[in-house]
Amino acid sequence: MKKNSVILTASVATLVVGIGGYMLYDYFAGNHVEIQPAAAVTTASSTASSTALTADQLNKKWKINDQSKVYFSVTTSKETVNFEMNGITGSWDVNLSAPAQMKATASADLNQLNSGNEKRDTHIKSPDYFDTAVHPAATFEAKSFENWPTTWTEGQKASFTINGVLTVKGIAKDVKIDADAIYSQGKLQLEGTSIVTFGDFGLTSPHTIVAKTEENINITLRLALDAV
Repeated sequence: MKKNSVILTASVATLVVGIGGYMLYDYFAGNHVEIQPAAAVTTASSTASSTALTADQLNKKWKINDQSKVYFSVTTSKETVNFEMNGITGSWDVNLSAPAQMKATASADLNQLNSGNEKRDTHIKSPDYFDTAVHPAATFEAKSFENWPTTWTEGQKASFTINGVLTVKGIAKDVKIDADAIYSQGKLQLEGTSIVTFGDFGLTSPHTIVAKTEENINITLRLALDAV
């Protein structure tokens, strides 16, 4: 009887440790969010034409709509974990022939951050990281546009680089965004990528016995814009 009790106790202990290990793994490494492609970019080949766009079609204020998302991703020693943010607002004043005159701003509501793990999200929003109670938004302001294509074609990608300032937790950092934009049927869509680090914003990448996190944070934009 004593032997059976010892075996049962050991089995329960093993199960508890196993569950605890999984919960720790899921907390620090488990990915539950897939980065979705921008709809206009994925359908570019099917809608592409040889019709050149005019300044009248592009030169206006474009407002980011509520279908837009921003993702950021961190890579641990186990896998890459994605975080999704809704609540993206902002605008882009496009000038086809004079990019130096263009203005673009955006804001992401960090309280809407979601990784599919409520405990992890609560921790990321805490004073240890983004401190959303004090700094609820991450903001971006464009400063210049490199390799701006002065000729755009309906349904085809226009690729360029946006130089700007990203502010997180009250700390401003110069960043570059490699962007692809598509105008199709009166709609403008933009997807882009950039890389920052935890240290850029005074943060420390999380390390545990379960998983070690790399310093880089990969940012992915999926913006849909409507003409104002």
